[in-house]
Amino acid sequence: MDTIDVSEHGQYLAFFQQAKENAERARLRKGEKPKDIPIPALLIMKFLMHLRHTANVMGEHGHLLQTSQVPPFYPPCARPVQELKPLMISGMGLETHHRGSYVLIHVLTPPNRMTAVTAIVEDEEGTAVLLQLYNQPKESKVAKEHIIQASDVCIIKEPFFKVTNDGSYSLRVDHVSDIIWLQDTDSRIPLEWRTRILYLDESSEKIRKEGNEAVKKKDWAKAEQLYTNAIRTAATAKEEQLAYLNRSLANLHLDRPEKALLDAQKGNTGDGSLVEKALFREAKALYALRKYSLCREKLLLCVRTNPKNSDAWKEITRVQQRLNEEQKGLYQFSDMYKQAESTPPLIDCATYVGSVAVRDSPGRGKGLFTTKPVKAGELLLCEKAFVYSYADDESDVGKSNMTVLMNFHTNSVCMGGQADLITQTVQKLYHNPGEAKVFTELHHGDYKPVTASEADGVPVVDTFLIARTLQLNCFGAPRSSYKYTMSTLPLLNNNNNNNDGGEMEDRSAKHTTCGIWPIASRINHSCVKNCRRSFIGDMQIVRANQDLEAGTELLFEYCQPGPHEAYEEAQKRFKTWGFVCECARCLNKKATPKKVLEERRALSARLAALMRLAPSLTRMKQGMALLKELEKTYIVNPIIRPVLRVELPDAYFALGSYLIGRNNLEDGLELFLKGLEALGYVIAAYPPRNPGEGKTKKKPVFEIQHWGQANEFIVWAFSRILGVYKRLAPELCDVIKGYARVTYSICCGEDETILTLFPELK
Repeated sequence: MDTIDVSEHGQYLAFFQQAKENAERARLRKGEKPKDIPIPALLIMKFLMHLRHTANVMGEHGHLLQTSQVPPFYPPCARPVQELKPLMISGMGLETHHRGSYVLIHVLTPPNRMTAVTAIVEDEEGTAVLLQLYNQPKESKVAKEHIIQASDVCIIKEPFFKVTNDGSYSLRVDHVSDIIWLQDTDSRIPLEWRTRILYLDESSEKIRKEGNEAVKKKDWAKAEQLYTNAIRTAATAKEEQLAYLNRSLANLHLDRPEKALLDAQKGNTGDGSLVEKALFREAKALYALRKYSLCREKLLLCVRTNPKNSDAWKEITRVQQRLNEEQKGLYQFSDMYKQAESTPPLIDCATYVGSVAVRDSPGRGKGLFTTKPVKAGELLLCEKAFVYSYADDESDVGKSNMTVLMNFHTNSVCMGGQADLITQTVQKLYHNPGEAKVFTELHHGDYKPVTASEADGVPVVDTFLIARTLQLNCFGAPRSSYKYTMSTLPLLNNNNNNNDGGEMEDRSAKHTTCGIWPIASRINHSCVKNCRRSFIGDMQIVRANQDLEAGTELLFEYCQPGPHEAYEEAQKRFKTWGFVCECARCLNKKATPKKVLEERRALSARLAALMRLAPSLTRMKQGMALLKELEKTYIVNPIIRPVLRVELPDAYFALGSYLIGRNNLEDGLELFLKGLEALGYVIAAYPPRNPGEGKTKKKPVFEIQHWGQANEFIVWAFSRILGVYKRLAPELCDVIKGYARVTYSICCGEDETILTLFPELK
C-alpha cells in the first residue's frame, strides 16, 4: 500500500530478468552432486580477497543500493535436531532442501557482509563451501563478528545446498531457527574443532566488567555475549544476579525486551540489595513491550523501595503520558512532530484504539468495524508500528535501509525498506516470541505455515510467512502527512492548474519508508473510503472520513485507480491481494461503455489543457461548456447518491477561483460547491443557493449533510469558500473554519498545525 513497485522499470526489470535466468540455470542442476568443489585453501584465499575488496568499496562509497531476493518459498525445519540424521556436503544434491537431515559445520574465515553474512565453512569430511546467513541483524545493531567468526561450530537443520550466481556452491540459511550455534563445551563438537575456553580461566566479575566496557562503547551485542559468559561462570548467587541484570540492559538495547524482562526477573531473586535495580530493569522492559500498566506498577514498587530514585519518578511521568494516550487518545501532537524530525522518526507514544473492533467481514476475512456511531474527523485509531523501516536517499540511516527486493514468488520488484522490514520482523519474532501472534494472524493469502512454534528450545520463525504477510499488509509512509501536505501547497496555490487531466484523488505519493501496523492492516479496501490514514513518524492515525453508524466496516484505499483507467485496468492493481473491488466507483466504471470512457478521457484532456492557459472570460466560458459535456459522461441514478466524479473538482475549483477573483462571488461559490459535490459531499448552502421553492429568504446556512472524500485540496477549497462568506455572510465563518479543521485533521491526523499551512483559516 503506497509502496514503490519498480517491476516494469527498465533498469530493475533487466536485473530481475538476469536473476530469473540465473535461478533457472541453477534449477536445471537440481539434485546434481557436484564433483568440482574447490579445495578449502583456494576458497579461503578467494574469500579473503573479496573481504578486502568489500571493505575498500564500503570505505570509498559508504552505503550502496543493494539488491535482495525472496527465493521460492520453503518451510523452516520444525523438527528437533534429535530427529534428524547427519549428512555430509558430499552427499548433498544441488538446489535441494535435505529434509530429515542436518550438517555439522566449522567456520574457517572471518565473516563478510553484503546482503547476507557469509563465511567459508567445512564439514567433518573437510569439504568446504560458502555459508550464507540471511535475515541477520543489521551491522549497526550487531556486528558481523558477533554473528559468526572463525572457529565457531554450528548445526544447520535440513540444509539447502545451492549454486550461487558466480557458479560456486553454498549452504543458504533463510530461516534463523534452522541454525544451532554450539557452545564451546558442547559434546557434539569434534575434538579437532575444539578450542581452549579462555573465559573459564576468568572470574565472573572480571568478565562482567569487560561487558561494562562494551556498554560504554555501546557495543551491545558484545556486552550481551560477555554477560552471558559471566552468568555461566558465576560462583555465587549475587554474581549471577548482577550478570543477569546487566544482560537485561544489553538485551533491551538489542530490541529483545522479552529476554530483557526475563533477565531482570532472574536478577530479582536472592540478594535484597539488588531489588531496586531489578525492579527498574523490569519496568524498562515492560515499557518496551508496551505493557504500560504493569510498567507503572513496577516503578511504584521501585520508588517505595527508594523514594529518592529520580530516574524512576521521571519514568512514572513518562508512562502516565502513555496511559493517557492508550486509554483516552490524548496526544501531544506538537511533541510528536519534534520527535518525527529525528532519523529514523520513531515516536515514543502508545497505541490508542477508539470505537472500533476487529470482526469477521463476510467475503473479506477479518475487518475493522465501528462499535458506536462516530462523527467525521473522530479519532478511530492511533497505532504504533509493529515494525518500521525508514528508507530514503537523504541520510545514512535511510540509505542503509534502501534495497531493491526481487520476489520470485510474486514476480515483482519493489524499492525501499521492505527487505529491512523482513529482517526486522524475523529478529523480532525470534527474540520476542510472545509478540508473534499479533503478526502471524494477519492475512497471508494462501501461504501454509508450519504448525510447530518451537524446536530445540527456540522459536520456529518462518521467513517466507513473514515475507508474504509483509507483502499483503505493508504500508508505505511519509515522515509525516503534514510534510507531504506542505509539499502540495504549490499545487494548491496555483488554482490546481497543474493537473494533466488526472484525478484529484490520484495524487497520493508512493513511499520507500514502510512499516506494519497490525490493527490498521485489518481495514479492508474500497476506492470510496469512509476513513483515512495519515502518519507522524511510525505512528499511523486513522480518522473517520464521514459520519458512520455503529457496526459500519471501515474501508480505505490500498491503492488508487489511475487516471481514467478502465474497470479491467483498475482491477489489475488489486491482483496482489487477490480480490475484485466492488465499490460504487468501480461498478460505475464497469457499467460505463468504453466509448463513454474514451469521450470522458478526451474531454478531461481538453479541459486540463485549457486550465493551464492564462485565465480569461472567453476561456472561462469554454471551460464551463467542457465541464457540462464532461458531466454528461456519468451515469445518473436519481435513487442513489451520485458516484464520485473525480475528474471534475479541479476545473470547478479553478473556474470558481477565477470568478471570485473577478468579484462574481455567488457564481464562484456555486462552482466550489459543485466541485465538492463531485467528491460525494451533500451540502445545504444559502447563499448562493435558493433556500427552496416557495420559501422566503431565510438566514444564511452552510451545512454538510453528507461528507465526501477528504484531502488537502478540500481544505484549500474551504479556505476559498471562507473568503467569500466573509463578505456574503460573516456569521458562517466559524462554521466554515470548523469544517476545514475537521477535513485537515482527517488528512494530517491532527488540526494543531492547520494555521501553519492555511493561515487564512485563523
